Amino acid sequence: MRQFILFTLTVLTLFSCSTTAPLVKLTPSTLENKDYWNLGQQFVYSSNKNIWFDCAFNRVEGNTLVYDVKISNHTDSTILVDPIFFHQKVYVNDSTILAHDYASDPEMILNKLKMEENMAIANRNNATIFGITSAILTMGALVAVAASDKDVEKKIDQLNLVGVAHDVAQTTAGVVAQESDIRAENSWVNHRNLSEALLRKTTLPKGYFIEGEVHFPYQSGAKWYDLILSVNGINTYFYFKQDFIRASALMH
Repeated sequence: MRQFILFTLTVLTLFSCSTTAPLVKLTPSTLENKDYWNLGQQFVYSSNKNIWFDCAFNRVEGNTLVYDVKISNHTDSTILVDPIFFHQKVYVNDSTILAHDYASDPEMILNKLKMEENMAIANRNNATIFGITSAILTMGALVAVAASDKDVEKKIDQLNLVGVAHDVAQTTAGVVAQESDIRAENSWVNHRNLSEALLRKTTLPKGYFIEGEVHFPYQSGAKWYDLILSVNGINTYFYFKQDFIRASALMH
């Protein structure tokens, strides 16, 4: 009993010592670019050869850093916007580079989600087939046992074993099918939401704009992110400093 109490206290102590992960905040530098606020987001903006760029930090989600980007075409011609040409240099201090990352291809992101949905649906179908097959095999086994020449007691034991095996198979098939349905639904919802949210490759006529999310690999050890948006061979630069907001700072 004493050992159980000590174990329980140890577990409770471990849980009480865990800390809340800090929030990530990327603050744009306003020394090089002007800024404005929209619904709590601080945007910085710049123009280069009549192409206007607006950019803001959105969030960090797992290993993904998300920016909101808007591009407006005020030139006299059509331009091609393709986020795979956007890139960023990541610094651990004012001079030491940590990484040089390109933006994630939005079509690859969506294709991966679609593939995950298809795999989940296939797993669900396989589980259904397994459940049906096991039911058929169980019926055959029950008939075979009933028709055998064994004594009644042995028949009962074998029938019980067949029944247990059938229950296990059906339960397993049901759990796999249910989990696969959930994964398929989640992938479908994520695909639908991201297909509308992502900034995707677009031919942009003059006078039009496009806006959406741009995803990059997240680097937790970074101090500075130098974001480079490239359109029509034109590079526009934005600079973000990474800070962390501790839970204690929000409790006052």
